[in-house]
Order: sequence, then structure tokens, then C-alpha cells
Amino acid sequence: MKYLVTALLLTLSAWPVLAESPLVAVKVDIYRMQTDQSPPNIIAAFNRAELEHQPRLITCAGKEARIEIGEQDKHMLSVTLLPSDDGEYYSANMNYKIKQQDWLQASSESEQIPQGQSVLMSSHVGEQLILMQVMGKRFDDIDLAKQWLALE
Repeated sequence: MKYLVTALLLTLSAWPVLAESPLVAVKVDIYRMQTDQSPPNIIAAFNRAELEHQPRLITCAGKEARIEIGEQDKHMLSVTLLPSDDGEYYSANMNYKIKQQDWLQASSESEQIPQGQSVLMSSHVGEQLILMQVMGKRFDDIDLAKQWLALE
């Protein structure tokens, strides 16, 4: 019972922060393909690549969020998202590293992406090409943000 009361108090104390701060919902589609060189046409590469992950998240405007996918000692993809304080823009950073004999790493970054706009990013490490499509959108209501994330 004590745990339930504590959880309820923590939830109620966090509610005003959520109500006052805009929310940013983010859709990320991650693709992978084997290739020994970077493709000259990124759009054609997206069409040939295999969709691997589709993480979705909701964060408060002005608060950094991170998605990490992989195996700690083999390969790791880290996607960092930082919405502006008003939620009208966001920045995205993709960092991919893979262990061969040593760690190989590549990153891609895009700043000041207008909310609602989709951005394509890529990182090429060894024989792995990681492609990412990211789109963020500002909401004032968490239920609307969840509905938007559920749409494909």
C-alpha cells in the first residue's frame, strides 16, 4: 500500500510539469544494408535497405532523449534527440559503432529540424550502412502524441 501511495504522489507531482511543457513525439525508422562503399544516391539506398527497427518515443520539449540498440561488445547504434525549448525544432544525432578487430565508428548529425519534417541520415562503418529516417512533431496533449505515433 505504501508503494502505491508513493507512486500516486510521484505521478500527481509530475503532472503539472507535463501539462505546462510541450511534448515532442518522435518516429525513427532504422534500416541496414551490407555494402563496402557509401551509395551515391541515398534515396535509392533507402529503397534497397531492410527495415530493422522502428523505435517511437515521447519527450518533453527541451529534454534530451536517447535510443540505444545493439549488443554492448559487438555493435551499438545510439540516436540522440534534443527538441528546442518550445518544441518547434529538434536536433538528431546518430552514432554507430561496430567491433571488428578494433572499434570502428561513424556519426551523422542534423540540427534545427522543423517539427513535422522528415530527415534522412546515414552512417557507413566497415561493410554496414545504417540509414535512419526521423520525424518529430510537437503536441500539447499526450493522448494526441500517442495517437500520432500509432499511425503509420
